[in-house]
Amino acid sequence: MIQLAPVPVVLALGIGLVRYHQLRRGLRLLVWLIGFVLILEVITRVLREQHRPNLFLMPIYTVGEFCLLALVYREALQSAFFSRLMPWLVGSFTIYALFDSLQTSLPTQFRPGQQVVQSVLVLLIVGAYFRKLLNELVVRRLEQEPMFWISTGLFIYFLGYVQIALFSNYLLRYSKELNLTIWAVHALLYMLLYSCYSLALWMRPQK
Repeated sequence: MIQLAPVPVVLALGIGLVRYHQLRRGLRLLVWLIGFVLILEVITRVLREQHRPNLFLMPIYTVGEFCLLALVYREALQSAFFSRLMPWLVGSFTIYALFDSLQTSLPTQFRPGQQVVQSVLVLLIVGAYFRKLLNELVVRRLEQEPMFWISTGLFIYFLGYVQIALFSNYLLRYSKELNLTIWAVHALLYMLLYSCYSLALWMRPQK
């Protein structure tokens, strides 16, 4: 399951590249996010095959993903308040992740605080989208709205991932079998998220 996790990422990127010129700006930014993630996936797996540590890539992944998701939701929310707040959120999170990463000299140790903070921030942004969807937006067919599927995938993924991040260092020390089981669950959540991305990029957005 863990080995198959990148397959939906490749599929989502392929769909995004094929339909890139037909996509709205927010969805184009999502394609850039998927490309960024796939590059880091390749580097991570190459380092793993060489039996070299790859956890030092986690802050880069976490900050990059959050920055690009914030840009995607700036386009989706079209909120003056969020547009003013976003640079402060992104800047503060980037500084925090850099400072937190410098607190350890062990490249094999998770820094779960970064993943927990990122998860909470993304869930809050997704919640803001759902609130806008309920109160302001008029969507005739919800299943044909790309941002609905993106937000649903992110909500399910980060709701599960925040639990894994909280206990990541403990899982690494406790049991190899339990660790593999938990990360197999993570792989399922990951594949679900990128399947939602693929669906969102494939459909024609409503006016």
